[in-house]
Amino acid sequence: EEPYAAVILKNCRHRYCHYCFNELPADVVPCSFCAIPRYCSEHCQLKAGGHQSRNNVEEVSLHVEVPTEIENHIREVTSENWEEKISEHFPEHRHECLDANWPAVLPHEVVLAGRVVVKSLVQRRDLVEIKALDLSYSYTELAVEVKLELCIYAIVLLVCLQRSPSLDLPVNPYFVYQIIIIMCQIRLNSMAIIRMKSSDPNTLQDPHRKLSSNEAASASTIEQVSVGQAIYAVGSLFNHSCRPNIHAYFLARTLFIRTTELVEAGCSLELSYGPQVGQWSSQDRLKFLGEKYCFRCQCRSCSVVNLSDLVLSAFHCVHPHCSGIVLDTFDIKSETEKLKQSRHAGDIYSLEPYVQVDKFGDLYAGEMDHNAQEKSYSSLHAGVGYCLKCGSHCDLESSHLMVSKALGNIKRLQDGIVRKELSSSLLSNALESVDQLRKVLHAYNKSIAEAEDSIAQAFCFIGELQCAMEHCKSSIQILEKLYSPDHVVIGYELVKLLSIQLSLGDVDAGETLNRLGIIFEHHYGSHAAVVFPYLKSFKMEARKLC
Repeated sequence: EEPYAAVILKNCRHRYCHYCFNELPADVVPCSFCAIPRYCSEHCQLKAGGHQSRNNVEEVSLHVEVPTEIENHIREVTSENWEEKISEHFPEHRHECLDANWPAVLPHEVVLAGRVVVKSLVQRRDLVEIKALDLSYSYTELAVEVKLELCIYAIVLLVCLQRSPSLDLPVNPYFVYQIIIIMCQIRLNSMAIIRMKSSDPNTLQDPHRKLSSNEAASASTIEQVSVGQAIYAVGSLFNHSCRPNIHAYFLARTLFIRTTELVEAGCSLELSYGPQVGQWSSQDRLKFLGEKYCFRCQCRSCSVVNLSDLVLSAFHCVHPHCSGIVLDTFDIKSETEKLKQSRHAGDIYSLEPYVQVDKFGDLYAGEMDHNAQEKSYSSLHAGVGYCLKCGSHCDLESSHLMVSKALGNIKRLQDGIVRKELSSSLLSNALESVDQLRKVLHAYNKSIAEAEDSIAQAFCFIGELQCAMEHCKSSIQILEKLYSPDHVVIGYELVKLLSIQLSLGDVDAGETLNRLGIIFEHHYGSHAAVVFPYLKSFKMEARKLC
């Protein structure tokens, strides 16, 4: 789906095309009139509605005679009519291209609102009445300060739009109110346009080149970067789930959506508005969604006790061989709320290695009367610091101090990698800290996975790729428990592992590559090779190891 309206983010203006949102080449094409937007090609410049930068044939004297049909063709493709032909949609920048710099000054959400307003007016051929989009909004739930800010921006935007010669919008309460509603709709329904960013794209494009000690640490790092914000007429209507069954991705500014699991007819298709299971804890997800989107998530992952939410920030039982989970105050409060709100056990019995499931199972099955249930809830809440498996007590105060000290050493290691100043003492302290974290935190705590990943980067930096590979595998094993073995996040981590394996000449690289290909094809389909062009080079290199 193409966006109804889209705008580039402020921090991406000098790196990405202002129309297609792809990375800018060395020879960028600025808007020839206002010089504010920067495009990757003249094609994108004209599609955005900017003025032509090429000279008109009438202004150019030809030094040779050419056939009439060729001259007519040149005249056609360099005329304003040709500009209109290739622009089969709304020229979103034209009303901004008036020798003014307000689109570069105002927040991108306000600029996007301006594009929505103008497109609505032009499409309906009604230049005197603004109509809000047919999307939800939550103006009444906003704080007074936010409402005042929206009102001010609406007035400023109206004044800016009045500079367009084709618009004559009066600044009155009705117009201000309609723009406020549109900005509220953008806050709730806009989607972030994502690009995949590599810290060293040249190495990913050419895995034949062995990684040096200075570049291996970042050669395989991939992250998702928000480069734009857009409203999609259909894409913006999907509901949220913290464990979505569809995956959204972008080619240029076009939105693609694929299901990531078998969805029966009549079942809801849900995507993530940002936080997912395995990424954030349950209470952090609820807080984010409540503050940003004004609703309390009631998806299955936020309503039913699950392993990922239990172990994400859990502590280890004091007994080394016990796999039980020890929860802190906030975590056990969140899980108790799930028990109170839900009567569906789901896969509660799959948690048996980590919790005493008969207590949870009775609560879900409704086998207790109200008083007994409240007593059990209270006992769970009072069980802060107690193992949910064997009931042993853990001193959380001292555990927090040990974790804080260990994570401090990991942070210093990360800073050393960034500064490219990695001493042996930093790495030694970090290794001891990971061992300490494994003793204090639950085996699937995400902090351990992040620490293992940092140590893998450090070993890459000093050229110890064998050690780097082992720590990278340890990190992935934990993330598989928090997400799922076929989650796209695991695919991103496998790129790191594969890059190291190829540099080592490890024969297991082929197996990693096959798994990586399955995950990416599952989430990106036939576009996987477009989104990740280096996969082809990886395959060529992996074949040499077979």
